[in-house]
Amino acid sequence: MRVEVLAIGDELLDGRVADTNTLRLAEALSGVGVKITQRTTITDDKEVIVREARAIAARGAALCVVSGGLGPTTDDVTSEAFADLLGVELIRDESQASAIQARLERLGREMTANQLKQADRPAGAAVISNQHGTAPGFELTFEGCRFISVPGVPREFDPMVAEAVIKPLLEDHAPTPRVILRSFGLVEAQVGQRLAPLSERWPGVRLGYRAHFPEIQISLKVSPGEEDALQAAAAFVREALGEHLFSERSGPFAQELVEALQERGLTLALAESCTGGLMGDLVTDVPGSSRVLVQGVVAYSNECKERRLAVPAAVLAEHGAVSEETVVAMARGICRVSGADIGVAVSGIAGPEGGSAEKPVGTVWLAVEAGGETTTRLLTLPFDRRRNKMVSAYSGLDMVRRYLLGKKT
Repeated sequence: MRVEVLAIGDELLDGRVADTNTLRLAEALSGVGVKITQRTTITDDKEVIVREARAIAARGAALCVVSGGLGPTTDDVTSEAFADLLGVELIRDESQASAIQARLERLGREMTANQLKQADRPAGAAVISNQHGTAPGFELTFEGCRFISVPGVPREFDPMVAEAVIKPLLEDHAPTPRVILRSFGLVEAQVGQRLAPLSERWPGVRLGYRAHFPEIQISLKVSPGEEDALQAAAAFVREALGEHLFSERSGPFAQELVEALQERGLTLALAESCTGGLMGDLVTDVPGSSRVLVQGVVAYSNECKERRLAVPAAVLAEHGAVSEETVVAMARGICRVSGADIGVAVSGIAGPEGGSAEKPVGTVWLAVEAGGETTTRLLTLPFDRRRNKMVSAYSGLDMVRRYLLGKKT
């Protein structure tokens, strides 16, 4: 089955927006054993859209997912272009117009004339409802190719594709047996080296990697009927990567951590310096995190470390803000002021300035206070400022996860 993607939007071509829709679509399609054959990205131009749609059908595509160009502005011309492709009129769907108006009223937004433009579709096309936005999609067939056109906004794109594309495919295709494992703490080359024997031992298992900084995701897929080999290969990955594996499902990084804290009836508090609240952001990405996260303090200055976390001035003066002694005091301090069972502290030099010969950029100290014991870790990171902060935040939470697994570092 030849499947193509037609991504429409000037913003995709001039660097303003990255096309993440195709990535998620490819992952969803792989779950039913279907691969994207080709992706085409084009500008908001009716003639270009018509030309490329004709070319897609001429290549023998059975399905094409079209994203973008369904909004209310003058450069949203996808509906008009497909009406031209079919040689039909553009009609207004009154039921969709009413739905758009009702949604805007619920949101307290003014109904403008150009909003109704979103209810227009090529005559004969089937409507794809949009429960998360104002622009409905449409479906039509041209020269044997089924074109499914949906908005490019990810939160609208994903559920509409799930309903209009993936659900029908599941009726005709058996789901591909697969396992996804997520790791942190190793670079892709290290993961690949540890898993090198897998393909020889289980040749029917398709092994894939995806670097989603700072994670490395490992995918294992087999044909239906080869589930035993899949489970054996997955067991090998678990053993080879050990404590570097933190999840086997999609979702926030801290999902397993939050659930483990809930199961044990433990609470968490965070004392952050160089990460600027990023650890707290990762934790609160998880629904229900309020049951375990007691408090977070961004103690960026030395004064704040002293005042809010009771870090002794003598420790800061003798060892500096970026030191093992300081993060130990921060972790103990956040536990005292919050009453939490576990305290995590981080202080470092994210860059690009601020380093020294003794403490270069990328030097980060972490500490976890739990059960009356304190564990520390020193990182020496080579990334830019944002990535240094991200790895530091991940590492602090990962120390807690490993502590809960009975690990110390």
